[in-house]
Amino acid sequence: MFQPAQLAIALQAYEELAQRATAVDHQWQLKMERAEYEAQLAQRRYEEVDPANRLVAATLEQRWNSALEQVDAVKHAYTAHQHAQGAQDLFSHRDAVLALGQDLPHLWNAPTTSSKDRTRRLRLVLKDITITKAAKTVTLQIRWHGGATEELSVPLRPKAADQWRHDPALVEQVRELAQHSNDEQMVEHLNQAGVKTRKGNRLTVSAIRWIRFKPAIPVPTLKRPEERTVAEVTEYFGVSPHVVYYRIERHHIAGRKLANPKGVAWFLTIDQETEQPLRLWVEQSSRITKASTSQTLMAEGAL
Repeated sequence: MFQPAQLAIALQAYEELAQRATAVDHQWQLKMERAEYEAQLAQRRYEEVDPANRLVAATLEQRWNSALEQVDAVKHAYTAHQHAQGAQDLFSHRDAVLALGQDLPHLWNAPTTSSKDRTRRLRLVLKDITITKAAKTVTLQIRWHGGATEELSVPLRPKAADQWRHDPALVEQVRELAQHSNDEQMVEHLNQAGVKTRKGNRLTVSAIRWIRFKPAIPVPTLKRPEERTVAEVTEYFGVSPHVVYYRIERHHIAGRKLANPKGVAWFLTIDQETEQPLRLWVEQSSRITKASTSQTLMAEGAL
């Protein structure tokens, strides 16, 4: 059993720690101010970015969200820190604390003693703790006022970036899908498959872009160099899109049809063998409005 004199020494040491608590609290305030400043800075950067630059906007939005999460994390950590400092209330009951030394084991094991009370009493009997930090663990070397020593190993909590980093398997799925799908199509495919983020959320276009950003997974190039869109062919021949679709339906123009979130995209291939019959048909048809010029642009590299 601890003697009152030993508890008095513990109280004195604890009072010295309490004096340092003010400085520690000031450091917490600075840390929260810094986190809030970073969140405000990320918000301003997001609001100032050109909305047309969707990739940059998505990246800045993610950084803003991360900064807001950091603000919440710091505030929660500070609240936990304040609760941990509740043991300082014992200073107003010095005589009662010293009296506990006469019957400490009984009080410790009493069913009416809460975990919070045990923690408070434990602070009074610890002499010091030496902390050694390793890669993923912290080793605590504890010295008690009675002279006994003890060593404990405690695993470290993973960093927020490591804890919420996307699963490598998901990154590989995105890498494979990006070879033939755009961001919207990947979101639809993965959500239908029930894939979730580390936080258990459904995937969004912003999340897919963030996944592609760090490993530099490129946006898929769906249109081949030799192919043209319906709009490009329309402008080239000087006709309406209905004429182009008419020739596609009758297989006079070769093309690939790909589905996308906005509908169907056609990628058309027109070489020299198919261009001349098409141009002749356009020029001879009485139902088609002729373009202002009928010169062939194939030689100039238009198609």
